[in-house]
Amino acid sequence: MKKKITDLVEEYIGNFYEFDSNPQIRVNPDLDRVALVNGSDMLGEIGDSDEAVENAANADGAETEEATDYQVSQNPDFYPVKQLLKTLSDGKVVPDEKKIEKITAIYAQK
Repeated sequence: MKKKITDLVEEYIGNFYEFDSNPQIRVNPDLDRVALVNGSDMLGEIGDSDEAVENAANADGAETEEATDYQVSQNPDFYPVKQLLKTLSDGKVVPDEKKIEKITAIYAQK
């Protein structure tokens, strides 16, 4: 996962003009998938996830609890890309390996 996140941060560095002011790394912890998305995409996904959980909560039975648990496990985690950047003394911007390692450590425990 560390390499995937580092590659996405490098993609942002090389193409920052293609993203809005709040780019995010999206992590699906259940599927071990990561993606680089705009902040507006993040807000939309959070709304969709909340709606799915609410819909599952409004139904009855054990089936509902399983559906809610599944939906929660599919909810992505988001990390601001700009917090994963480090500026070197020569002005070059690179991925901050220490901060990326902190993120990957979270998922290594799961």
